Amino acid sequence: MICLFEDHLTGNFYPVSLTHHLSDLLVGARTLRARAMRATGDHDVTIHGRAYIREYYAAARENVERPIVPTTFLNARVPFNGALIDHFPDQPEWIARRDGVTIAARLLPETIAALDWDADALDFSALDGIPVVDLAVAAPYEYLWDLIYDNGARIAEDFPLASSSGGTVMNGAHCIAGERIVIGEGSVVKPGCVIDASHGPVIIGRDVEVMPNAVIEGPCSIGEGSRIKIGAKIYEGTSIGPHCKVGGEVENSIILGYSNKQHDGFLGHSYLGCWVNLGADTNTSDLKNNYGTIRVVLDGMQIDTGRMFLGSLIGDQSKTGINTMLNTGTVIGVAANIFGGGFPEKSIPSFAWGGFGEAERFRLEDAIELSRRVAARRGIMFGPANETLLRYLYERSR
Repeated sequence: MICLFEDHLTGNFYPVSLTHHLSDLLVGARTLRARAMRATGDHDVTIHGRAYIREYYAAARENVERPIVPTTFLNARVPFNGALIDHFPDQPEWIARRDGVTIAARLLPETIAALDWDADALDFSALDGIPVVDLAVAAPYEYLWDLIYDNGARIAEDFPLASSSGGTVMNGAHCIAGERIVIGEGSVVKPGCVIDASHGPVIIGRDVEVMPNAVIEGPCSIGEGSRIKIGAKIYEGTSIGPHCKVGGEVENSIILGYSNKQHDGFLGHSYLGCWVNLGADTNTSDLKNNYGTIRVVLDGMQIDTGRMFLGSLIGDQSKTGINTMLNTGTVIGVAANIFGGGFPEKSIPSFAWGGFGEAERFRLEDAIELSRRVAARRGIMFGPANETLLRYLYERSR
C-alpha cells in the first residue's frame, strides 16, 4: 500500500489546494497521484492531509483510513518516477528526507499506529529508532508555479507512456514531427490544424476534438473529452485537463478538468482549477513592464516568486466576465465572480463578487446553486460532499 500525505506547505499551493489534495494536482499529462501509482506499481492507495480535505475525500468514497499493513508513505508534492523510487532503501522501515523535509517513508503497522492520524500533517520526526536516509535526488515542488515551470519536462517524461494513436487526422491537417505526436482513440484533428512537435511531444487523449485552423505546439498535453476551438493557438508547456473547452491563445499553463476558456484572450504562465470559466476576451498579464520578478499574495502572505513570468492562479468554480484584465501574479480564490472595468485587485478572496476594492461577497446559496447548475450541464451531479466543502470554505473565508 502507498499513502500520499500532505505536509505543512499546502498553503503554498493556494488557491487550488483549497479544494484538492496536493496529490491530485496536474503536471504534465498526469496528476501527482497517478505518477506515484505508476512509479510504485501500487494501486492500493490511501491519502492523508488536512482534516477538511480528508472529510471531503471520504465522502467521495476515497480511502483516508490509517493503514494496517506495511505502507510506503509518499510526500504528495513530489513528482515521483521510477528512477526516484529506485533510490529507496531495501529495509523493512526507513524515513527518507531532503533538507529536513520528509520525502518518503516505509513503515510497519505498529509504527504507523504511533502516528497522530488526526493531525493535518503527519509528524514523522516523532518516530524513534527508524533509520533516516538522505534522498538528495528528490525535488519536491515548493509552490504552485513550480508545476507550471516544470510542465514541459513532465510532458516529455509522460510521452513514452501515452497510449498508441487511434485518432483521425483529416485531410488538410498537418502534423510536424509526427513520431512525437499521439492522438487518442476517438479523437479528430480537423482541416487547417497544425500540430508541431518539433520542440516537444504532443499528447492528445481520447475523444478530443481539435477544430479547424487550431495550432498546437509541443510539449503539450490535452485531456480526454476536451475541445480545442477554431483558430486556437496553444503554445509550448501547456496541459489541458479532461473535458475542457479552450480557445484563444494559451501559453505554458495548466488547466484542470471541466474548465472553459472558449474565447479569444491570452492565458499565460497560469494555473486554473476545475470548473473555472474565463469570459470572452479575458486576458492575463504574465510579464511586468520592468521585467522584474513577480510578487503574489498567497492566503494573506506576500511572496516574491523569483520568476519573471507568472500569470494568474485561479481556484475552482471561479469565473471572469467579458473583457476582464488580470494583472501579473493575480491570485483568485474559490467561487469568485470577477467583473467590471479596469484591473481588479491582484489578491481576490474566495466568493468575491466583483473583485474591485471592497468587493461584495457572492451569496453562499447562489454559489451552490450555480455550481450545481454548471455541473448538471456536463451531466455530473454536484453532490452533498461538494456542497459541504463549499459551505466550509465560505465560513473559512470570512
